[in-house]
Amino acid sequence: MPRLMLTDADWSRLSSLLQLSGRVYNKTEHRLTLEGILYRMRTGCPWR
Repeated sequence: MPRLMLTDADWSRLSSLLQLSGRVYNKTEHRLTLEGILYRMRTGCPWR
């Protein structure tokens, strides 16, 4: 199973949409946070 679910192309599209909202600024941690949320949803592990 791949460590990251989002490809670079997917992330570039998603980050541009997030920046258009005006609430999210460009920061590398946003991708890791989203990957963590996707991992949690995929595996069903609880937040600790």
